[in-house]
Amino acid sequence: MADLKLPGVGSGFPIQSFVDATVAGERAPKEKMFATRVTNINVQLSAYGSMKSALSEFQSAFKKLGDEEAFQKRSASLSESGFVTASADKTAVAGSYKLEVKTLAEAHKLGVDQSVESKQKLGSGSFEFTVDGKSFGVAIAKDKSTLVDIAEAINNAEGNTGVRATVINDGKGNSSLVMFAEKTGEQNAISYTVSGNNDGDDAALGLGALAGFTEIQAAQDATLVIDNTTTITSSTNEVKNAIQGVTLNLKKLNDDEKPSTTLTIGYDKATVEKNLKDFVAAFNKVMGTVNQLTSYNPETERAGPLNGDGTARNLSSQIRRMLSEPVAGAVSPIKSLTDLGITSKKDGTIELDEKLLKKQVDENFEKVGLLFSSEQGVAKKLDGMLESFVGKNGILTKKDSSLNDQLKKVDKERQNFALYIEKYEERIYKQFTGMDIMVAQLNQQLTSVISAFESMPDFSKSKK
Repeated sequence: MADLKLPGVGSGFPIQSFVDATVAGERAPKEKMFATRVTNINVQLSAYGSMKSALSEFQSAFKKLGDEEAFQKRSASLSESGFVTASADKTAVAGSYKLEVKTLAEAHKLGVDQSVESKQKLGSGSFEFTVDGKSFGVAIAKDKSTLVDIAEAINNAEGNTGVRATVINDGKGNSSLVMFAEKTGEQNAISYTVSGNNDGDDAALGLGALAGFTEIQAAQDATLVIDNTTTITSSTNEVKNAIQGVTLNLKKLNDDEKPSTTLTIGYDKATVEKNLKDFVAAFNKVMGTVNQLTSYNPETERAGPLNGDGTARNLSSQIRRMLSEPVAGAVSPIKSLTDLGITSKKDGTIELDEKLLKKQVDENFEKVGLLFSSEQGVAKKLDGMLESFVGKNGILTKKDSSLNDQLKKVDKERQNFALYIEKYEERIYKQFTGMDIMVAQLNQQLTSVISAFESMPDFSKSKK
């Protein structure tokens, strides 16, 4: 027999196979019960997980509308691109402004006239730089006096107030020194003096050769004219609060073809419209998830994993009720979501009249804000309600904890059952082994009896 593991000594029966079959019969029902319980718990965990995921998206959607900044953001649009970029904070006042970029801020740039061989040492000496009224000195050592050494000494000088230096090579072995201001604007123009000790490779040339320079680029402030009346100057191309709450970045000069750019500041209505549409979509996802999880199909007689679940029904009814209630603190004509074109359908989801929504956002923007972001607004009420479901001590959070505890309990029961099966197998094996020994003894007795009968004389032959 293929499954014969240990034949009985006396019986010849496959005892181990009998033991295995007996143990399997004991184990199978219990293992099936464990598997069924684990499957049912995991199905519920997955179902509640789907619900929590949908609620999380819904929370994110309405929090964008409930944030105190949501209805205070400003949009900044420009009639012409390329000349200016603009951003506005909540203090900016809605309106239009004519902008004309006259000059851009430039950093001062100097090129030393004298070019020298790249490896030539100009000797010891010092520089004295002044930028924006602040000075610093640079000492040059004789053995560190090539143009590359000098540029490095300037860049790394202690107290450097904003001068950078580099070396330009002509490709023929000669180099020249270029210095430029780190910051733009006239106040950051560079002035310097240099003195040498005439101890370089060419004493006639020396460090003093770097005293002469050519102005490659003049230090220049940015100039912006607003509404043809106000001229703004700035040391940088970023201009803040020339218009209240607005930051402008100047990019290019206006020209005869496009002499100005019109900046329009307004409410960020497009973002609010998008957030409201996302709110509707996220709500419908919640209701769709709840409907699917609690469904029942009479034709197939199949039920969703949370069919009959009181928590799911309670959640959907609370959300629907909250969205249909008028909002305390809201102002006519925006007293409820219905006034925005958001209405309920038979399946519990909601639909949106986009034309009405756009009209209300355009005409009653701040009142839409009160509906959502006031202390008793839709967002605050929903957040408080959902916290009771998905918060630290929420209903769904406790459900998850309880189901996970049940999984741990099943795992513990499985471990205990495994120990029981181990002892059960030992006991059954002993019983079969005992049976085998008894059969062996009976076989031995039977053999002795048969042998005794076979040893008796044959009386039938003597009669003949």
